[in-house]
Amino acid sequence: MNSDQNFNSETRSRRQFLSTGALLGGGAFASGLAAVGAVAGNARDNRAVLLSDRSDVPYSHAQPENVIYSVCLQCNTGCGIKCKLQDGVLTKIDGNPYSPWTLVPHLNEQTGLEDAIVVDGAICPKGQAGLQTAYDPYRLRKVLKRVGKRGENKWVSISFSQAVEEICKGGKLFSNVSGEENRVVEGLKDIIALRDPKISKEMVVDVDAILVEKDRAKKQQLVAAFKEKHAAHLDKLIDPDHPDLGPKNNQVVMAFGRLKAGRSDFYKRFAAGLGSVNLHGHTTVCQGSLYFTCKAISEQYDSETGSFGGGNKFYWQADSENSRFILFVGANLFEANYGPPNQSPRLTNNLVTGKVKVACADPRFSKLASKSWRWLPLKPGTDTALAMAIIRWMLENGRFDQKFIASANKAAANAIGDTSWSNATWLVEIKDGRPGKFVRAKQIGLSNGNELVVMVNGKAVAFDPNDAIRQVTGDLYVDAKLSDGTHVKTGLQLLKETCYQHTIEQWCAIADVKVEHVVDVARELTSYGKQAVVDIHRGPAQHTNGFYNVLAWMTINMLLGNFDHKGGLCQASSWDVTGKGGW
Repeated sequence: MNSDQNFNSETRSRRQFLSTGALLGGGAFASGLAAVGAVAGNARDNRAVLLSDRSDVPYSHAQPENVIYSVCLQCNTGCGIKCKLQDGVLTKIDGNPYSPWTLVPHLNEQTGLEDAIVVDGAICPKGQAGLQTAYDPYRLRKVLKRVGKRGENKWVSISFSQAVEEICKGGKLFSNVSGEENRVVEGLKDIIALRDPKISKEMVVDVDAILVEKDRAKKQQLVAAFKEKHAAHLDKLIDPDHPDLGPKNNQVVMAFGRLKAGRSDFYKRFAAGLGSVNLHGHTTVCQGSLYFTCKAISEQYDSETGSFGGGNKFYWQADSENSRFILFVGANLFEANYGPPNQSPRLTNNLVTGKVKVACADPRFSKLASKSWRWLPLKPGTDTALAMAIIRWMLENGRFDQKFIASANKAAANAIGDTSWSNATWLVEIKDGRPGKFVRAKQIGLSNGNELVVMVNGKAVAFDPNDAIRQVTGDLYVDAKLSDGTHVKTGLQLLKETCYQHTIEQWCAIADVKVEHVVDVARELTSYGKQAVVDIHRGPAQHTNGFYNVLAWMTINMLLGNFDHKGGLCQASSWDVTGKGGW
């Protein structure tokens, strides 16, 4: 529904009304009033239904005083939410209609608060579970202070103001505990010893000089000079003989869980205000393997240093808005998948119109599976086996993007309209039958530099992966010995040998899925060019072998050559509180 369409309840059929509501993923009034503000007349007529004072149709949730606007933290998407109160009790959570993540189409930004109050955006099941979080009987709502010896598990509740005072001031905080009557606990005021920014800056310069010095004797001389120069302030250091440890302030550690922009900025300011460099995040990230696999495959080779680096910690997502075929693996878009929630109505619309066909690999018959063209109910923990079956079928039948796979550097990729290139043709040294490092040109006498090597028509050629001028296209399958006797194989050759360790039937038996269904999915997946994609999330990632699960499925995307292509894979990005696009 376009933002300039009228909503007329008298002329719309029940079927039209309900289908629109299902598409938008919100309540009936959310679907009907998505255009509110653009057409004030009809919108206000419909507002009157909810804002009526009639005793037979009370709807206190539409009263502004009963709504608290906040942000959902049930996952790290951070969707805007409306928290609805009834008699002071939180009873319902819906999406904030002004949030860019909860409605399709978005609410007109010019819509006034008095009209928007009756418009509810969508929020996923995790967001709805915020009710349980708010009233969880085990939720930490008070500060506990130890009143017994360590390990006795004796505690008493104290006020937040008392906790803040004791943490900041310190003192004899456990005078009522046997054996600790006279123990003085340092407070932040004692630990934050160095407060002069000028002195701190001078010390940092001198410490940096000590750290970069490699000679042991010279390093000791620099430490002695440091102690002499800063003699008046050595009492503020953790250890004057090790000035690299910094001031006592560094004994304060700010440890947090999962933080995104906004919350993390606050903690950074707090730690900086205390003069401590120790700001550390420690969290269980359910899809950590996904992030770090994508970081690894996005690293770039530096021919000057001969090393890889520069990978970003992010993950590739399916461009589900423009894809023509999507294989979802452990990513349940119609349930509590990674946000934002308005991905669901977008996909729904494309399914209804026939723009996209989807398949689903999941041990459980999920809502997404029920809407899928083909469901692959793999055995839990066998994600890689299923991926290997599909990879083998693709290689056996030549159903992969050979031009992309053969492009060894930037120039070759640009020549075929790609922004990414593959290491599939780069030569890998084989020692004792096992793959080792990529072959360097200087290693086999092709040059004196750290260029890598590919085979072009059977001849070893040195190249720079980042070269944007000289195109290098490598041979796909290589298993040979170079003139100096070095045994080499291409990355694609190694992939083929790995997935050929079992037949497709054997891989499917491991995953406990029907061979004909897997072949159907593989054939369909390879029938739409770069507008086909495998979308994965927690399912394959949340395992001890999650890195390799994710790598197997991302390899299928590489074979499709869909990175940075419309309808293929795109880098996950979003808005944040800093106003910058992306995470």
